[in-house]
Amino acid sequence: MIKRKFPVAVSALLLLGGCAYRHSDIRTKQAPLNKSEMALLKKELYESANHYDTAQKMIWAVTKEKHYHSDLDSGIKVHDTRSSIQYAAALLHTGDAADIQRGIAITQAILSLQEKDTALPFCGVWPYYPEDPMKGRKAPVDYNWADFISVSLIDIVLNADDHLDEELKKQLKNSLILAAHAIMKRDVKADYTNICIMGAYVCYVVGNLYDQPGIRRYGQQKLAYFYHYTKNNKGFTEYNSSTYTVVAMNELLRMKQVIANPADSRMANELYNLCWSMIARHFHPPSGQWCGPNFRAYNDLLTPDLKQLLFYASKGRIELPGDYPRAPHVLEPHEIPAAMIPSFLQQDLPRTTTDTFLVGKYQLKNQVTYPDTVLPAKDIVGKLYAHPLFALASVNQGYLWNQCRPLFAHWGTAGKPSYLRVRFLHNMYDFAAMHIKSVQDASFVLSVLNVACNGGDNHPAIDRIKNNVISATDLRLRIETGGDVSASVFSISPQNENELLFTSGLTHMVIRIPYCNWNGLQGHWEVGEDENKKWADYVIYSGGRKTFDLAAMKEAVIGLSLSVSAGPVQTTDTDIKVDTNNKYLRLSGKGLMVQALKKPGDEFRIKNDFQTDSK
Repeated sequence: MIKRKFPVAVSALLLLGGCAYRHSDIRTKQAPLNKSEMALLKKELYESANHYDTAQKMIWAVTKEKHYHSDLDSGIKVHDTRSSIQYAAALLHTGDAADIQRGIAITQAILSLQEKDTALPFCGVWPYYPEDPMKGRKAPVDYNWADFISVSLIDIVLNADDHLDEELKKQLKNSLILAAHAIMKRDVKADYTNICIMGAYVCYVVGNLYDQPGIRRYGQQKLAYFYHYTKNNKGFTEYNSSTYTVVAMNELLRMKQVIANPADSRMANELYNLCWSMIARHFHPPSGQWCGPNFRAYNDLLTPDLKQLLFYASKGRIELPGDYPRAPHVLEPHEIPAAMIPSFLQQDLPRTTTDTFLVGKYQLKNQVTYPDTVLPAKDIVGKLYAHPLFALASVNQGYLWNQCRPLFAHWGTAGKPSYLRVRFLHNMYDFAAMHIKSVQDASFVLSVLNVACNGGDNHPAIDRIKNNVISATDLRLRIETGGDVSASVFSISPQNENELLFTSGLTHMVIRIPYCNWNGLQGHWEVGEDENKKWADYVIYSGGRKTFDLAAMKEAVIGLSLSVSAGPVQTTDTDIKVDTNNKYLRLSGKGLMVQALKKPGDEFRIKNDFQTDSK
């Protein structure tokens, strides 16, 4: 484990392009890398060097898919602003003359791409690629790029000052002040975790570097605001996210390294430790997995990058199987608090972890009045049951966007892990408007799935359903397994056509659909597989294109039960009682109860008009 050290803020004023560093709340220079660190960094930079375009002075890539914020299709060669400036910042740490010249050339190229017209709403922002300029395109601008590019520019200013001429220092100053004003104008709230942290950091540092009191004050107040919101709310809005927890940690690490003010440093440290606590509480050593429930996850199993992070942040004590570098990222010197490391190595199982991820009264929209009720936002509560052979996780309220894992299981070994995930597909893509309410007791879960008629289709916000109407050629609930699927078998129970049996080695599950009504349509199970995954689909509709007016439908609801065991499940022990009235579907069994709306409705009501009980 390589731990970077920082000198205290210098007392003399260091001139920077006509503006002075302040002897204030920040440390202004990182200690140089030693020989071993330099070697590791150059090894990390090797792959980026293979994608460097000497003519464009940027990193090139090929688009993989159509993005929400781009007009470009997949398969287009582009030059990526974010990866380019990250590469430049890393090059300027090496001390190598050729690397320094390349880093400066990239920096100059990136600075030229920032929008500087103050009459435009995206002034201060950068495009993803010069091939897809922000002016005149159909796709919305991603304002996050003011934050993402700025953090690397700050790294360059703080750590490569000796290599920058006066003109470039001036350009960097002007660019960062412009970006800070864009961040302040947008004023992202604390429920957008990583961008709120990042924006606070950018403004905090820029305000101090360039003696900008308004920007400095905004950054300091934003950090305090985010800290108190997170503490009151019990955690990040993007809770237990295997992607965004790490993004937040990276930004909090920057704060830990740069912020010298004792009170602000304490807040950054406490938030950083909160991230590691969340990971430790949801780690399952037998399968070597960061378990659910997760809001915003891009993968179902631990990635090589996360395994590397756990390895070097634990000083090599957490060494999971797999092909990944057993070496640190020298520019991201993460460290797991010593008291938390045992949770990653061995736990007393079985155990149950219950988390209040979000407190309802702190949500931005915390109460709505309907004709028949005043409905407050409810807490979002997650549960993880960790058994020596498997882990089962659920959240009391969630939805089935492709970045959500509201009902999720892991099993197997750290070398051969497996997962099971509940999805709902609209035209074979995850339907973000489908919500799920769950109640869990150890290895048994009862759930109700219902629909927000003004929710998202592929994305929860960008492509919301218009006029309450969707068009579909296919609608299905999918139970998917991946990872090591060599021993995984789905089968439909011969005694009950709505009951699904699943086995994978010693892990057994029974999945039932005790109730389904989609505007009069019932469903049936079908099983399928490809080379990487296996699945069982409860098919509600498949055929010619059909229009569904969600607001006019009396019901669009599915009841689900899932039971896991380390051996065959006795299906008679999981009998589910079904009750319905003109508003709700209610499921009960094994001392659990969940009740939720049958009819599609307003998203806030669909999310919060439910009840659960466990005895």
